[in-house]
Amino acid sequence: MHNRTSEPPARSPRRRSVALAVAALTAVALAALTPWPRGFQGAPTGDAELMAEVEQALGGKHWQHIAAARVDGDEVAFAGTGADEHTEFEIGSITKTFTAALFADAIDRGEIDADTRLGEVWPDLEGKVAEVSLESIAMQRSGLPAQKPWSGFAEGLTSILANYVRADPYRASPSDVVAGLDSVELGDEEPEYSNFGFAVLGQALAEVTGHDYAELVRTRITEPLGMDDTFVPGSPEGLSHGFTASGLPAAPWVMGGHAPAGAIRSSAHDMAIWLEAVRDGTAPGAKAAESRTDFDDSDRIGWAWFTTKDRSPNLTWHNGGTGGYRSFLGFSAETGHGVIVLSDSANWVDAAAGLVSSPSRSQTGGQS
Repeated sequence: MHNRTSEPPARSPRRRSVALAVAALTAVALAALTPWPRGFQGAPTGDAELMAEVEQALGGKHWQHIAAARVDGDEVAFAGTGADEHTEFEIGSITKTFTAALFADAIDRGEIDADTRLGEVWPDLEGKVAEVSLESIAMQRSGLPAQKPWSGFAEGLTSILANYVRADPYRASPSDVVAGLDSVELGDEEPEYSNFGFAVLGQALAEVTGHDYAELVRTRITEPLGMDDTFVPGSPEGLSHGFTASGLPAAPWVMGGHAPAGAIRSSAHDMAIWLEAVRDGTAPGAKAAESRTDFDDSDRIGWAWFTTKDRSPNLTWHNGGTGGYRSFLGFSAETGHGVIVLSDSANWVDAAAGLVSSPSRSQTGGQS
């Protein structure tokens, strides 16, 4: 007996249309739920040539929205996609440059000395941690750990879970940050980047001055410089979310007692004001940016600020990152050029330094 494979019945035009519609809707739903590498989203703003240069420098990743500024002496050009020069972003650890400026300004006011010790700020502190100087913290060589020691199982579990659900992992209050010094184990006094250290530095300044950190930023820096878009948030309100490096939503960070390490929100407009004022030495505490000692093979460090040793021209800079944002600010005091990039995606934007500075030949593998 001869076996034959039967032909499938022909679909009617209506059934074919329904199938195509279902397939199209499925594709749209999957596209909405599954992030993919793509360029910045939204309408372009400002200088189109600058935006094109920024996109070329940063490359193709899970981007969302961006605002950028390029400074040339007194001239500033702004550009963005889905954002403009007044759009609010988390600037992450660029916040540390504000904390360092407050430190330098407090010295100028005679409120503290560079070598003021933690035990002088909080007399109840005991042991080696009481001997840690504020300047050693500002220069990232205090021996304090990168993160605050967990006070117990509950705090540790909360911090771990926050990373998994893309929430703010910094829940400690200012008093909790200070209390963390009681159980800290100091490392060697050598360069080690410490968020905990800058949280402690900010809370020490609040203790000495009698004003909380947010008030110090407002009254001593942002109001005098006219930086109306810049502030230390007291709640997540104002930002819906940023995005992880893979394009998933991430909650805003308020950071509680860790605010001096990375909580400030700002705009490209205000970061341009900050860049120019620090570069020109007119910002309160601008001397924080002065290079003081080597941090690693590539950079020297002042108080928070890094200065490259292997670029042309060398840049004084800091970057920042939170759960859903990245930032970069760098300038050359020699040429007057500078660049700022703020992004609501957790992909690093440091490559934007190439808009105003180039790697040395040795860094790129060239031979002299």
